[in-house]
Amino acid sequence: MESVDYQNVISDKDIRRFPISITTTEVNLTGSWRFYKPEFKEKISPCSVGCPANTNIPKYIHYLLKNDMDRAVEVLRRENPFPATCGRVCPHFCQSKCNRKDYDGAVEIKQIERFVGDYALKVPPKKAKVLSSKKVAVVGGGPAGLSCAYFLALGGYRVDLFEKERFLGGLLIYGIPDYRLPKEVATKEIENILEVGNINVNLGVDVNKEKVEELKKNYDAVFVALGLSEDKTPGNVAIDNEHVFSGYELLKEIKVNGRVDLDGDNISVLGGGNVAFDIARSIRRAGKDVNIICMETLETSPAFEDEKKEAIEEGIKVVDSRFLQNLKITDRGLHLQLRGVDKVLDNYEPVLNDYVEYMDTDILIVAIGRKREESILGIEGVFFGGDFYNGAKTVIEAVASGKKAAFEIMAKLEGKEFKLMNEDDQFFRSTDDFDEYKVIPFERININYFSEQKPIKLSRLAANERVNNFNEIVMKPSLEKILREAKRCFSCGVCNECKTCWFFCPDMCIDVHEKVDFDYSFCKGCGVCSEECPRGVIDMVEDK
Repeated sequence: MESVDYQNVISDKDIRRFPISITTTEVNLTGSWRFYKPEFKEKISPCSVGCPANTNIPKYIHYLLKNDMDRAVEVLRRENPFPATCGRVCPHFCQSKCNRKDYDGAVEIKQIERFVGDYALKVPPKKAKVLSSKKVAVVGGGPAGLSCAYFLALGGYRVDLFEKERFLGGLLIYGIPDYRLPKEVATKEIENILEVGNINVNLGVDVNKEKVEELKKNYDAVFVALGLSEDKTPGNVAIDNEHVFSGYELLKEIKVNGRVDLDGDNISVLGGGNVAFDIARSIRRAGKDVNIICMETLETSPAFEDEKKEAIEEGIKVVDSRFLQNLKITDRGLHLQLRGVDKVLDNYEPVLNDYVEYMDTDILIVAIGRKREESILGIEGVFFGGDFYNGAKTVIEAVASGKKAAFEIMAKLEGKEFKLMNEDDQFFRSTDDFDEYKVIPFERININYFSEQKPIKLSRLAANERVNNFNEIVMKPSLEKILREAKRCFSCGVCNECKTCWFFCPDMCIDVHEKVDFDYSFCKGCGVCSEECPRGVIDMVEDK
């Protein structure tokens, strides 16, 4: 075939037929065609709302996936100074709100937080500077008091922290068994909090009403989170003989000594909460037979579900829907009279029926709740928090309570008004890392960019392996597993720099670095970027 010389075939006159510009096309400002324009607006993820501390969960997962662990730690610590602790003992309300649960199962946020939290144990915190001459007294060295002291210290305030025990930590050190929370983990997180600076610790100080009144005179603000004091007792049952013991005091002794010292082989624990199950499981590890007696049904008892499941696996018998009406001391121990319970009212009062049951036991341990010092609550001008103010709650709720109080105190001392982002949900995040309070629903996620993948399965010690020791039950997942699970996160409402918008933009007017930027000179407002965004961070708004 004869070749054609196109250069000679196309004349100068013909060349004018082709749309060739002799200047840059940038002179054509196509943005003038626009009626709507895209706006980058990060939203609030449902999991962040579910977390009492309102942690920015998608953001720290994003940095984990970028292999920027220090930034992941920084994001976590902005809202919660106890990530390694909460990664173990928190019930993770966030997971029940996770958008992914409506697709193929909620992300295992708890295990991701634990992984990042364990890394954080080795990362020293940034030192705080003293920015104010004002001083704040914090009473109580548990999670609420420590959290309050931490955020006040970061805010530049000097804090005097008062604790009656020999060690800081409260229930983290004295009340949660090592198989759930190893003491060294909680201890290291407390050390990291103190490393921030600005916190002066006073141990062995028992604070009463008179002491709080004195602190109020000598400090610019006072926060009280004493926790709860002695155990409540049911009816005429008194903790004053060799057969009846306080649950919390026993847990404290076990945690400090690392062993169970109880005479008798048949032990009964009264209560249906986490403390009751923790005591029962700790005693079971000493080779003793243990019963849990609770007013609620097993299903409605307030202990965490995994606590109940693991207790039964370990051979603990639960006698539910029973109320201890009376007991007698016998030569062999205690003779218990139990009444049947139809239901438990909101004020924890049981509705009894005619059923009567008798049970013999060597020892009874009472774990049905604890009291607080009511007289202190009457002091005006004092901030309160933690279990002392809110009743028995979770660790993360105590942390959130302390954080919120710290910012309320700082607002007061600076002459400002403390505001929640959303009054209904009590949403409060210490950082201004969002544009508005708008929780992004599942429907706003572009599901086309995600494939179904079930959550990771956690490895646990088998019951026969764990009943002889206090080793941690849930095994630490591998990095490979954690990264695979982290990739399941939708990153709802939070940009993770996927650059999908950049890829689809027909006008090449999008830049992505930490956030999405638009060149409005050329953006025609076609809306492709908003439609394609997997995470719902680009809104189309009227261009007025």
